[in-house]
Amino acid sequence: MITETTARLAPEQVLNGARRFFTAEDSLSAATVVDESDRHVTVATFRSRLAISAWTDDESGETRVRVSTLRRQDAVGRFLLWLETVDPAE
Repeated sequence: MITETTARLAPEQVLNGARRFFTAEDSLSAATVVDESDRHVTVATFRSRLAISAWTDDESGETRVRVSTLRRQDAVGRFLLWLETVDPAE
């Protein structure tokens, strides 16, 4: 499943936030980072892997975010909700 959206955060803030969201000690969606670059982070959960990529759209200047997984995961929805509510200044 592929989900795409835009974010108010810069791409590096999205990726750093994804690392914290999925690997924090108190995370509801515990995962470990298995691969990363300056444009993506892949985490392994109990059920699957999630690949999260973020980049600046050349046309609009917005940050584009894509989350890919092999099967439906509730963690994707929680992460996207977090993206909508987080303050870029934090």
